[in-house]
Amino acid sequence: MFIIEAIAFTFFGACIGSFLNVCIFRLPRNQSIITPGSFCRNCKTPIKWHDNIPMFSYIFLKGRCRNCKERISIRYPFVELITAVLFLALYLKFGFSIELVKYCFLFSLLIMVSFIDIDYHAIPAHLCFLGIVFGLAISVFSSLELLKTGGFEPKTLPIVRSGIGLLFGFGFTYMFKFFGDIGIDIYLKLRKKESIEGETESLGLGDVDFMGMVGVYLGVPSALVWGPVVSVLLVFFLAPFFAMVYSVIALIFKKSHLIPYLPYLSLATLAVFFWGEEILKFVSRLILI
Repeated sequence: MFIIEAIAFTFFGACIGSFLNVCIFRLPRNQSIITPGSFCRNCKTPIKWHDNIPMFSYIFLKGRCRNCKERISIRYPFVELITAVLFLALYLKFGFSIELVKYCFLFSLLIMVSFIDIDYHAIPAHLCFLGIVFGLAISVFSSLELLKTGGFEPKTLPIVRSGIGLLFGFGFTYMFKFFGDIGIDIYLKLRKKESIEGETESLGLGDVDFMGMVGVYLGVPSALVWGPVVSVLLVFFLAPFFAMVYSVIALIFKKSHLIPYLPYLSLATLAVFFWGEEILKFVSRLILI
């Protein structure tokens, strides 16, 4: 029974990934994500249900539209695959629970904002605020359930921890952006030249919103009331290591040092979620050496 449930939830994740593909394409264009149904971007032919089965249809169609034979981007099955894998990992971690719903929603948002940022170097601001509202709502629900038991400390209530994470995520990242922008401005004035590719910001406001959202959801180690603060710091300082490889490639082959940063913040968020305590122990050992 467990295996059947796991397989079913994995396929459900792939279906959510298919929906995320629609959101990634349409939201930045201010198009409805409900109507019309899926269609070929080249010939505009509506896609029939049997040609829209997550991952499998791409294989059966050999990566091409049935009608016009235009190649279908590999991104579509890739998004479906990573969503399916993440949903399976969350199911194995939480089973069917409120925590499963909470983190499936978060991880779906991470995928969405990452791919939108890759395309546009910006994201619709309401996506992170949607994540914040949903995360706080779940925290309120969890806090009410905890209040019924009577065995708790106010500072350990989920809503308290989420509030601390939200405020610190916003505050710390905005402070970094504020002083970073001043530093860039001073640097450009000293050089008496314009920026090479028009960059004048150390971080975008989307990154600030994102880190506020991260603070709502994460808490490492989970036993500490200040866990969300630790999580925000780990995500913030881990992301550049993920971005480093792409930065070198972009500089060499694209002659550009501008990179979409949210995918790397998302990767850092996943790393902290799954291995945060191990990362924290590793960092602590380095500091003590």
